[in-house]
Amino acid sequence: MPLTNMFKAKGLKRRWLVNNLGLVALILLVFVAVFCITAYNFYYTNLTSQLIARADTTALFLQTYQSSDPTLFFENTRRYAEEFVDRDKMEFQVIQRNERVRYSSSDGLFSGFDPGTPDVATALKQQKTTSYAGEDSFTKERVLSVTAPLYFPNGELAGAVRMITGLRNVDQIILTLCLISIFVAVSIFGFVLFTNSYFLRSILNPVQEINEITKQIAAGEYGGTIEKKFDDEIGELADSINFMSSEIGKSEMLKNDFISSVSHELRTPLTAITGWAETLQQQSSFEKDSLEQRGLAVIARESQNLRQMVEELLDFSRIQSGRMVINKTPIDIAAELEDSMFSFEQRLRQDGLYVTYENRMGDDVIIQGDRARLHQVFINILDNARKYSLPGGTIDLSISLDQAAGMVEIRITDHGVGIAPEDLPHIKQKFYKGKSRQPGSGIGLAVCDEIVMLHNGTLTLESKVGEGTTAIIRLPLR
Repeated sequence: MPLTNMFKAKGLKRRWLVNNLGLVALILLVFVAVFCITAYNFYYTNLTSQLIARADTTALFLQTYQSSDPTLFFENTRRYAEEFVDRDKMEFQVIQRNERVRYSSSDGLFSGFDPGTPDVATALKQQKTTSYAGEDSFTKERVLSVTAPLYFPNGELAGAVRMITGLRNVDQIILTLCLISIFVAVSIFGFVLFTNSYFLRSILNPVQEINEITKQIAAGEYGGTIEKKFDDEIGELADSINFMSSEIGKSEMLKNDFISSVSHELRTPLTAITGWAETLQQQSSFEKDSLEQRGLAVIARESQNLRQMVEELLDFSRIQSGRMVINKTPIDIAAELEDSMFSFEQRLRQDGLYVTYENRMGDDVIIQGDRARLHQVFINILDNARKYSLPGGTIDLSISLDQAAGMVEIRITDHGVGIAPEDLPHIKQKFYKGKSRQPGSGIGLAVCDEIVMLHNGTLTLESKVGEGTTAIIRLPLR
């Protein structure tokens, strides 16, 4: 997994990677830092110790085995500098008490030169061996120099001996070791990143599958299963989800079969009740406003309501089982809306409601649709508008053409009580009725929404409490 993707990751993946890899990275950084510091100290300390030992030994040799005569003493030191055997490894210098070079192993190249490094001044003033690591004022390269006080045989300070060696090779070795340690650290980090990513995928992929399956179950789709890849806790969870999905699917199938069977069984007696009530209304000798006539009207009306609920339950059962079929034919959508309005207008007038209608399309517009199902949608939405309208109110219908989107838009607006904001997002869900106390099954809008979607259209609701509700149906021209 690339580092950029790692830091873009979210949730458990990000927490796992950042926390674990952050700790690993910190440990590796500390390791590299400690290793480089240790290598630096090791090489510099050893080299400094070697130069100090060499400088002290040389100073002691010159003091012990040379003449006490100053002239002969310095002549012998000059000869020692000229014959210095390790000149290919280091520079040897004899320093005067005025801190200038008297002799050097570089054939007098530095004679009279002031080194200008603190080790010289310290060694002469404090008469102790001192080291210095830094830039040489003459060659401008990094060097390590050690200066030890030099005494005449009688113990008088004669000057100092100075050993200088370049640090380029040492620095190169230290840099190489540090680069190797960085490479090792990066390799370890990459290995940890790879193994962590693989381990995370083995956990998160099943979790994501579980998440998708649970969303499908929540949406009413129960056929999906999760592949069990590992025999661990995640695998047990996958088995449990699969078992749950299977059992819910069976229960849902039993429920749909029960609803379908009961609805079919209720259809026949309800049809008979409605038919006989209407027949008795027309042929009875009861007076028009008598109690008997009013009772027959109630029976006919309520049995008709029950028939509508039974039809909605049957449609719901068809939707749940995937048996809802749309038979599309060319239809004049404006004419269908007008027919639905006229067939329901008498019912609205009985409740003291008025209807307005506006056709903004001009010419007839033909779409592919199921005439009966669209009529069912229009009647259901008009009935909802009737239920929630106030007496004496108006229901407004309009139809227009959105040529750019290739859609027909139908609006049905009531000016009633409206829908509460917390209920509006759920109002099209099956059996959801919110705070409404109006009669109904709570599945009418769900069925309408499904029918509109099967026409590749949309059904949306806009509402404000106390102002009313607008149902917007958008259907494609083709």
